[in-house]
Amino acid sequence: MAGIAAGELIAYPKVLTDADWQKKKELLSKTISTGLGAELKKGEALHKKIETHKLEADSDAPKSMEDLEKGITDAKAYYRSHVKPLVDQLKEIVKVAKATDVAMTKAKYKKSAAAAADIAKEADLFSVKCQSVDLEASIKRGTARVEKLNMLAAQQLVASIKKFLVSTKVFLASDGNAASWNDNVKQNGRSVSNSVRQLANYNAEFWAEFQKFQGFDLGTMKLSNDDDKSKAERLEICQEAVKQVVQIARFRG
Repeated sequence: MAGIAAGELIAYPKVLTDADWQKKKELLSKTISTGLGAELKKGEALHKKIETHKLEADSDAPKSMEDLEKGITDAKAYYRSHVKPLVDQLKEIVKVAKATDVAMTKAKYKKSAAAAADIAKEADLFSVKCQSVDLEASIKRGTARVEKLNMLAAQQLVASIKKFLVSTKVFLASDGNAASWNDNVKQNGRSVSNSVRQLANYNAEFWAEFQKFQGFDLGTMKLSNDDDKSKAERLEICQEAVKQVVQIARFRG
């Protein structure tokens, strides 16, 4: 079987439920102890624990290739901890169902034997399906997402830098009040931050230092007050940010 998307594991075959097994077998055949019902219940319980989106490499909306690599690692780990146990249980169901088929055939319970044979067949098929889950589609989606984010960040960086350098001149000409910061610095600074954080070469060169501006959000920076000390701090921080943005503008890495 070719690789399949994790979403195909959402629907659990009705044939593999204990309720279906109990419904299909003859009444008198229930006097024969096979253990199949208990194994089916174990399979159902294991399947219910599986959250298929956690088997996708892009489930956490990666912003970088590093994020995507982590998503791949996490998805593989989730497969081992949640899907592999179900695969093992399905193989056990196949074994018990085949033995049940033999026992019911020997006791001449044809319907029960046929139902057990169907269970063995379906458990084997679903086991193969579980083992055929791959990450290819989600890796492609994740890669495309990261590439799109990189492209947008690269397109926006130059314009964001220009806007930031123009608007900060307005702020630096003020007394450093919070309203002027929010009007002239906050959004333009955040735009530069987003691009620097997103683009790998800029991130490696500048992000360790630039992230201290905390998205230029006064609440996060704990600088929302309009006392003289806060105003002076905002002016100083803005001057420092301008110096760094000029360096970013000159970077050709």
